[in-house]
Amino acid sequence: MAYILNLRKKRWKESLQYSTLTIPALVIYGLFVVLPLLGAVYYSMTNWNGLSTEFDFIGLDNYVYLFTEGYVWHTLGTTLKYTISLTIIQNILAIVLAVALDQNIKTKNILRTMIFIVCTMSPLITGYVWSFIYSGPAMSMGKFFGIDAFAFNILSSEQWAIYAASFASIWRMTGWSMIIYLAGLQLIPRELYEAADVDGVSAIKKFFHITFPLLAPAITVNVILTFERGLKDFDSIFALTGGGPGDSTSIIALSIYRETFFFSRAGYGTAVGIILFLLIVISTIIQLSFLRKREEDVI
Repeated sequence: MAYILNLRKKRWKESLQYSTLTIPALVIYGLFVVLPLLGAVYYSMTNWNGLSTEFDFIGLDNYVYLFTEGYVWHTLGTTLKYTISLTIIQNILAIVLAVALDQNIKTKNILRTMIFIVCTMSPLITGYVWSFIYSGPAMSMGKFFGIDAFAFNILSSEQWAIYAASFASIWRMTGWSMIIYLAGLQLIPRELYEAADVDGVSAIKKFFHITFPLLAPAITVNVILTFERGLKDFDSIFALTGGGPGDSTSIIALSIYRETFFFSRAGYGTAVGIILFLLIVISTIIQLSFLRKREEDVI
């Protein structure tokens, strides 16, 4: 009995020692994450204009107005169009590039570097570059080749501007997703492909029956990261269209910026930010539950 008590006491001391090592991290997390979040929740229930030191507590009025105002629902729909197109196309392209550059190609390292280096560009710079391309070279080439779909500045179209903005973001970040998929491909046992070759399995069947199922963990990471980035994206849309034409490319993050700095409604803008935070958390939980289940089914 004495031995068991001493063992428990020793384990308790060790657990206490290990726990004390987490205190600095918890303090930093509390100061820079938890407290600002609680502060944001409080300010979202005020009529603060972002500058004045005097403001009134108005309870849930900002949230009531948020859910009854049509503009917010419009920006939510636009954000989802932007995010879904970004997530689907970027991941498809990244998988294709990863599989292609996982083959025995002499220049594969150079090609990987060229594709990935684009990710190091600032979103603002990317936005300005593609704004120039859409308004200049792309339009000129459309006119030269007689392609009506590209004979005008696509950013001026209320119907297609959001997808043009999505394409610019896809161009910048596909390399990042490709690297994650390349890492996932290295974890797939080569014996599976060798056995498939012996059985005469085609390349397409090998992809859908070996590669794609066993890339499940990488797909989980990429889908969640891409979807989250699409929901809170701001820089590229701001540089490309500024929310125009009209409000056709006005997404939630841009709406927060406008409400806070243009209309001096920081309290309301913070409320929109809280809703965006909850949307990211809920969508991440749903995706994790679905994609983790898919991983377990594959394994």
